[in-house]
Amino acid sequence: MTLAELYSALEGLEKGSEFVSTIKTEIARLNGEAKTHREGKEAAEAVVAKLTGERDTLSAKVAEFETAGAGKNSEMAALQKKIDDLTKKYETAEQARKDADTKRIQADINSQVVDALTKSNAMDPQEFAKLIAPSIKVGDDGSYSYTKADGTTGTIQECATEWLRGKPWAIKNTQHPGSGESGGASGAEGNDVQKEFEQNLGI
Repeated sequence: MTLAELYSALEGLEKGSEFVSTIKTEIARLNGEAKTHREGKEAAEAVVAKLTGERDTLSAKVAEFETAGAGKNSEMAALQKKIDDLTKKYETAEQARKDADTKRIQADINSQVVDALTKSNAMDPQEFAKLIAPSIKVGDDGSYSYTKADGTTGTIQECATEWLRGKPWAIKNTQHPGSGESGGASGAEGNDVQKEFEQNLGI
């Protein structure tokens, strides 16, 4: 019996037309679901095929890289060694530059401190400069200064003047004694100054 013959037989029954309508509706639903499943299956198969192709392509590329891997690794190692060598040379050169700049700055500071002490009639500008120079700082603009007791900054000349203040033993006696002065007293005073000078320098 065909489906058409079944419909015809059902229509001869009481409420047969309702049976036919129900059957057609159910068949249509099932057909719709079948179509959806079929389309889903086809879409899934297409995705699988696409992914399989991509996998095969990647597998081929991986095989190529593995085949050429030794050479590639060797080239990378050589390049990395060159980079490491250049980095070390740069760091050495940069450190040498910094050391040279530090020495230049220190020499410049020492020179200016000695000059300031000389202008202030210091007894031994070279030795005193060793005691004063560490307190001189370099500003961001390259200028030199020191921090005073009140927190303000001063010049190298001011630093030298302040350091000499209260240290008569560190300043040359530029006065020439007159004919009426006692040579013996002057000599004794000179010995005292020399002794204090040596004590302060740790001699």
